[in-house]
Amino acid sequence: MAYTYPMSKAGIIALLGLFSAFLPFLGIPTMTKLVLAVVSGLIIFALALLAREERRWLIRAVKGDHQTDAYTENGREGYGEKVTQAS
Repeated sequence: MAYTYPMSKAGIIALLGLFSAFLPFLGIPTMTKLVLAVVSGLIIFALALLAREERRWLIRAVKGDHQTDAYTENGREGYGEKVTQAS
């Protein structure tokens, strides 16, 4: 039985948030602290965007809104209808 489980985006965001909260109190040089703060902030930002998009995708999938995407614009609903032109 393997004891390695992939960590979720929310778990990584929580750990990086905890790390960034304690970062000012660690005894490391100022420049290293600054670099770590920027890198952890960028990772938190990227993971938050990914989690947001994943949540939006799941909500759309549950609602059934995936039928309104651009790749289905020529779907069954509008197929074969005549377009009237103004003369």
